Amino acid sequence: MLIGRTRTRLRGWLLACVVASTLVAGASGAQTYSRADVDANGKLLIVTSTGREIRPTPDSGQAGIDRVAISPDGRAVGWLVLFPNCCTSYPIPLKLMVLVAGKRRTISGNGLPVWEWKFSEDGRYVALRQAPVHGDAPQHYELRDVRSGRLVDSFETGSKGRRSPPPWVRIL
Repeated sequence: MLIGRTRTRLRGWLLACVVASTLVAGASGAQTYSRADVDANGKLLIVTSTGREIRPTPDSGQAGIDRVAISPDGRAVGWLVLFPNCCTSYPIPLKLMVLVAGKRRTISGNGLPVWEWKFSEDGRYVALRQAPVHGDAPQHYELRDVRSGRLVDSFETGSKGRRSPPPWVRIL
């Protein structure tokens, strides 16, 4: 009889520990992403580490998606949003979208096309390069905080301020 009660208490205690650790992990651990792809219909499909599928709503006037990537820490997904352009035969990337902790951030920078972008190695920042569609014009670079979308630093080639690019520009 005593052994039966001890087993029951032990099972109850173990169950309580499992539930508590699951709640703590869920509360403290941010959502992570394991896969992000563009499907056959041109729609973005993001899969969380728990297997949940996310299909972000396209922007109004969106012509496509390009350069989808997951941050090295798995806590953010980014992609370029392509829009029709009157002066080219192809759509151009005018926005960088970043999904972090279930919230979508739109980064447009200075309004020029976003030709390159990349997460930093620690996943805390995203760097982007912007330039006009055609012509030899200055390149505009931005470093942004992934969680807030806040501008951390910027650099423009040919500017009179800084002569050499900051180290973060090299990730591009």
